[in-house]
Amino acid sequence: MEEKGFKLSILCCNYTNLSEREDFFEVPVSLEIKRYPCSGKIEITDMLRALREGAKGVMVAGCMPGTCHNGRGSERAEKRVLGARKILEEIGLEPERISMFFVNRLDGEDFINKVKAFYREILNFELKGRERK
Repeated sequence: MEEKGFKLSILCCNYTNLSEREDFFEVPVSLEIKRYPCSGKIEITDMLRALREGAKGVMVAGCMPGTCHNGRGSERAEKRVLGARKILEEIGLEPERISMFFVNRLDGEDFINKVKAFYREILNFELKGRERK
């Protein structure tokens, strides 16, 4: 089911192997992928900006805990995701529209499966919203 205008934003660590796999996601939406030197560099404002610019959901992807190339970047990113989710809740949006995912740098299939699951979750929010109208 192709969703016209449906966009997901993926904000990810440059060390994920996403760069080699973009064409394998097989989700019928536009994927906006932004890479950062480390997921710890992703700010709350980056997440909220993606939503303001039309993304239906924002996926922050970082290294598995304990494997961050830059030390504790994934932990910083996770705290910021929690902060962004609180803001969404305060303004009446589903906080799950912003989610943190930890990915194994060596397992591209895991990353792809997480993107597909996130897409399905966001699609459910969109369909429920249409039912209420």
